[in-house]
Amino acid sequence: MKWIEAALVSAVFPSSIMAQNPGQKVTIGVQVSSVVARSDTIGITSVVTNLGNSQESLVRYSVDAPSGVVIIHTPVPESEWIVFQDFRSRPMAFWGILGLLTPGSSTPALYFESVGLPGILTYWAGGKYELQPGDDLPESTPIPDPLTTSMITGKTVGVEPFPPDRTSPALLARLRTLTQSTCNASLLWITSATLCSQLVNDIDQADVHHANGQNALAKDVLIHYAGLLLDGSNTGSVTSSGYWLLKTNAEIISAGL
Repeated sequence: MKWIEAALVSAVFPSSIMAQNPGQKVTIGVQVSSVVARSDTIGITSVVTNLGNSQESLVRYSVDAPSGVVIIHTPVPESEWIVFQDFRSRPMAFWGILGLLTPGSSTPALYFESVGLPGILTYWAGGKYELQPGDDLPESTPIPDPLTTSMITGKTVGVEPFPPDRTSPALLARLRTLTQSTCNASLLWITSATLCSQLVNDIDQADVHHANGQNALAKDVLIHYAGLLLDGSNTGSVTSSGYWLLKTNAEIISAGL
């Protein structure tokens, strides 16, 4: 059965073109379609594309879920998919693509729910490859952790556990950090430095208004913040990941003011 696990976990998005191990010869794009908050639960919908320059068909995609997966949907046709709520006892939303996803193809909507707040989480994706002689190891032989040896990885929108401090000032400070992170070179989910400054300025204004007991004004500023994100999304300076991550967090804060 070792070869079954090895085949299933073969892969991921190349964060570096240097990664050329079997299963790592795929390049993917992740388009976040929606992030919905319902009480303490966040629902994430994404579409994953195996880009045309991939050398392997995509066989799996998974997203870290530290607080556990409440619900994960099986795409249709269900006969071509398997889903799990963990991998090697690590909580994550896991989709196995039995029908394979050839280069240039996209998945249906991939949906899962977890308890917490929208955050920047790790994903893994993997390509299908032919096992070589000797890969069918005895049952007693331990398989190296494929998350570190067989896969490349990236970042997407997922669900973080609730922070210890969930007051409005703490959540505004968290939103400021998330906003700055989306502007950093490691992500570049927002590519306009001017827009980044405007967004951080809005958060600071909302914080001041809240501290002065002017919650209505704080909400107005957060509405303006969300409008800036929408404008940036329409002009291409904000990716789908940046838009849904920040917009949803701003709406959660606004609802609590």
